[in-house]
Amino acid sequence: MTSRKMAAVVLAATMTGALGMSACAPQDGPETTPSAQSTSANDSSALLTLNDSLRNKLGDAYSDSWIEDNQLHVAVTTDAAAAIVAEAGAVATLVTIDAAQLETAVQAVSKWQANLPDGQGAAIHKIVPDGRRGTLTIYVASDKLDAVAKAAETDKPAGDVPLVIKESTGLATAL
Repeated sequence: MTSRKMAAVVLAATMTGALGMSACAPQDGPETTPSAQSTSANDSSALLTLNDSLRNKLGDAYSDSWIEDNQLHVAVTTDAAAAIVAEAGAVATLVTIDAAQLETAVQAVSKWQANLPDGQGAAIHKIVPDGRRGTLTIYVASDKLDAVAKAAETDKPAGDVPLVIKESTGLATAL
């Protein structure tokens, strides 16, 4: 390659990289100004701090929490806990399964997963508790989906916590 062609290739690569990186820059606008970003981070930090405080205060009545529309939502199992959440300025949702029950179900499903035959355990890519809905979702590789679903129906590894089985599009995690 001649030095002239080499220079053209280097210039094109440099321009492509520069143009590509410029697309990553934040756009000007009210929602992405530095003060808006720090306010948003401060708001999120305050909501997370409030969640930690409520979780400690609610104890066994706490199930889950999430941030939606810049408000903290907390799933709780009692009316008294819902009143505490509302008084703290968060949105309460009454549910029937608490965080401890979900954690017990996650541990039971993990133990069950480790003992499944024929690569079924490795086909379970992820176990996700959802206190908002009172369920445990497992994501399974498509080639083992039916076998794992049948085993789960027979074994009922999550106990009283409803188990939702979905096809995984991701990579497996270590057992």
